[in-house]
Amino acid sequence: MTKLEWKPEYSVGNEAIDNDHKALFALVKELDTAGPGSTSLGDIFGRLDDYVQFHFAREEALMERGGYPDLEAHKKEHQEFIDWLEVVKLTYQRASESRFMIGDSVNRFLQDWLIEHIMEEDMKYRDFIVDGNGQTQNSE
Repeated sequence: MTKLEWKPEYSVGNEAIDNDHKALFALVKELDTAGPGSTSLGDIFGRLDDYVQFHFAREEALMERGGYPDLEAHKKEHQEFIDWLEVVKLTYQRASESRFMIGDSVNRFLQDWLIEHIMEEDMKYRDFIVDGNGQTQNSE
């Protein structure tokens, strides 16, 4: 499987959001390295759930402050991801005989979703989010 690596072109121009994305990349990479007998998959899924909840809330707050016009559509995408992850966690808990297959399938999905979400959806709000100085990306 292709290793997921952070690239400068994934930057949305906000250090906090970029650092969140880098942390999500690290969690996906950790999932990728978990072996077939790993007991850490459930832990990784739990940490991923906690982290996306935190990250999505931060991202949505920045978009709201910046007046991002497609905020509701972006929130819907986030909620769909949260719902998907909940199903994954439940499936993982109930299907002990196929946990590695679940982990591998989830890893492939996450690698594709994370890159696609950043490059297609997150880049749309880039000019609307507020940085740590209260400036939007377009401000001088």
